[in-house]
Amino acid sequence: MNQRHILVPFGSGENDYATEALVEHRKLYNLAHCEVNIFETNEQCGNLDLRYNGLVISSMLRGKKTVGMLNQSRFDFLPGETLILPEGMPINVDFPDVDKKHPVQCATLVIDWNKVTKTLEYLNNTYPGEGGEERWNLNFTQYHFHNNRELTGLIHKLIAISMEDNVNKDVLADITLTELLIRTIQAQKFQLTGDGKLDTSRFAAVVRYIRTHLTEQININTLCNEACMSKTNFFRTFKEAFGLSPVEFIIRERIGLAKMLLKNPSINISEVCFKSGFNNLNYFIRLFKRSEGITPGLYLKRLSSVI
Repeated sequence: MNQRHILVPFGSGENDYATEALVEHRKLYNLAHCEVNIFETNEQCGNLDLRYNGLVISSMLRGKKTVGMLNQSRFDFLPGETLILPEGMPINVDFPDVDKKHPVQCATLVIDWNKVTKTLEYLNNTYPGEGGEERWNLNFTQYHFHNNRELTGLIHKLIAISMEDNVNKDVLADITLTELLIRTIQAQKFQLTGDGKLDTSRFAAVVRYIRTHLTEQININTLCNEACMSKTNFFRTFKEAFGLSPVEFIIRERIGLAKMLLKNPSINISEVCFKSGFNNLNYFIRLFKRSEGITPGLYLKRLSSVI
């Protein structure tokens, strides 16, 4: 059950820079190994070709773009989503639903490619996966995925560092960039579990078991047996792969199920609690608020107002 965590949009400013196409207005902040761009578009346009010199990690802040890449079908790029591109990859962008009252805005990080390769090499040499099977690599076939809380927080942090008047901001940015690459890889793997593409993963059987038994009590020992691992090894390698402990993964899946159940206007919150695998209403409400920032009751009210 993938969830989107949305970055906070930025206000427009008088010191924006315009791109060559004079379509997207840009705020630019330079770091030693990363360029931070805040793009804003307030007029409808299409067929804008873009290409960057470095790894691109781009997250939507508000509005919608449609994006085309090579021979891939065009797709909507929305708030709460991230797009990654290797150096030099061309993309084509349209802005179908935009005007001055409803601008489109996105944050685009362009990271020096040598910095990326050196960081991945360091991670693989220093923190190799179990048996060397799970390597730290970006998956450019999984280029479009939902943000999680950790990824969103790091992008916000890097933007904030880039705006600081701090002599040590490049040091802080380098540390944050390393964590950002780790979290991006983990977010890609987590997205794959939602797309049903983990058939060859060592955790495929574990994920299938969790989703099949989501409304039941799930025993960690059973998950260890599904993965054919000791408990210590299972906890460590699972968190390396997904950035979540097995228990956190189960909770996130159950919260996702709860959000789906809340779309049914005839169901009450107590029913949602127990039908999504929780056995204590107060505990469910606390975890839901921690995950979504609001209580299930307020979430339900917002759904009702939209409907």
